[in-house]
Amino acid sequence: MPTQPAGAATSTAPTNQATIRTTDGTVLTAITGVPAGGGAHPLVVLPAAWGFQDTSMQSQIDLLVRRGYAAVAYTTRGFYGSGGTVDVAGPLDVSDVSDVITWASSHLAVAADRVGVAGLSYGGGIALLAAAADPRIRAVASLSGWADFGTSLYDANTRHKAALDLMTTLQEKSGRSSPEFRAIVDDYRAFRNIPRVMSWARTRGAGTYLDRFNARQPAVFMSTSYSDGYFPPASQLAFFDRLTGPKTIRLSPGDHATNEVGGLFGIPNETWTAAWDWFDRFLIPTSTAAQGPAPAPVRLLTDGGAVETYQTVAGITGDHTTLRLGPAVLGTGQLSPSAEIGDWSTTFSADADTTANAGTILVTKFLDGITHRPSELNIGTVDRKHGAVWQAAPTFATQKLRGTPELNLSVTPNSDAGTLVAYLYDTDLQGRSTLIAKAVDSYQEATPNVALPCRLTFDPVAHDLQFGHRLSLVIDTRDALFYDMNRADGTATIGSPAASPSELVVPLA
Repeated sequence: MPTQPAGAATSTAPTNQATIRTTDGTVLTAITGVPAGGGAHPLVVLPAAWGFQDTSMQSQIDLLVRRGYAAVAYTTRGFYGSGGTVDVAGPLDVSDVSDVITWASSHLAVAADRVGVAGLSYGGGIALLAAAADPRIRAVASLSGWADFGTSLYDANTRHKAALDLMTTLQEKSGRSSPEFRAIVDDYRAFRNIPRVMSWARTRGAGTYLDRFNARQPAVFMSTSYSDGYFPPASQLAFFDRLTGPKTIRLSPGDHATNEVGGLFGIPNETWTAAWDWFDRFLIPTSTAAQGPAPAPVRLLTDGGAVETYQTVAGITGDHTTLRLGPAVLGTGQLSPSAEIGDWSTTFSADADTTANAGTILVTKFLDGITHRPSELNIGTVDRKHGAVWQAAPTFATQKLRGTPELNLSVTPNSDAGTLVAYLYDTDLQGRSTLIAKAVDSYQEATPNVALPCRLTFDPVAHDLQFGHRLSLVIDTRDALFYDMNRADGTATIGSPAASPSELVVPLA
């Protein structure tokens, strides 16, 4: 339940529409809410999510006003009624947050020394960047945001196709792109000028400004999903662990924003509530949250629904077990600590996908969360001409997988470039397999027919492998989420030489 600030107004004044002129003359549309009664109130600014309007934040504005905050939500530049072109969390978007704070300070009854900024997805990324830039911001909440925009576009030498396609489709329907953004997208899709693309992205990630966070130490609240298809959580976790100020992060199963989006539709939402409790702690000294104990720095929700807390992200993992990939006869092998290494290999082609995949971005994991019935794979349907499968022995006791699995492979391609995609499954006693995590890696300028090492880093996991279940590993070369680097006649040969064995490193609680 939300903590009610002591003495805060509980009646809501009518929400007002407003227009805010920024420093460069761009006009932003906004809605505001202020508690009834007098006095200066702490301020919360909410940039809207990508492709959303200010009014999408109406439910959160109402909640904030009931807690005693003055609140302003605005449509980011380039979308809907706000002027200008989409800046993609660039310098203009960051300065807009400061301009909104300045506007609110002169138009609403606010306490200028108690300012917070929060947002979902695009708004969350902008909120973090603004907290690095504006010393007036004392608390920030980034819900399904990002810390490194570059790795969201191009990570593990692989471009993220589905995320960019959906992002640009939403922008085309609801906003106006700049010539700069169109050029970046064209270069990205054509796989050219990638250093320029990454340089453009680098300025748009809070991790670039870590020193500013640690110098000013605003109170940082973050949330992310293990399988976020837009902003993979690894860089956010690395950024979080390097923060030295007040901080807390929540990790949950699901895809991008699937755990928080219900809060935009007035559905009670635990993550939004926790974010506002966090703001109470630092912006309303008389609140219950400010008087109570601090939340755990790291809170995770497991796939099974259990809540666990930790002091650091690194502390989630207590141990590791290493499973070697054994000889894959006809494309099927064993995962075992003692699997045979040496003179064996299995080869598959890169000209088609298999039935193993990570699903449809946003849709698959969202439906999983609603139905609590994850989509299943029959391992037997994986075409061994285009992939390979390894399975561990059934467990004799529940194994708590906690952390980031890694797959080290010895790969011999027949061409200079290619992509490998790996899937980690939980296979039950009936042979039904549900996806735990995915990983990808691409290689370029390889020497054909010469082995090279590849490391595939999976999504973080918090999954309990029940008694009698087993881990299954599928490796193929394509997934609709990614642009692949495969050649038309490409093949990949997986081996496990003694000097560089292929193995799966599994993190355990």
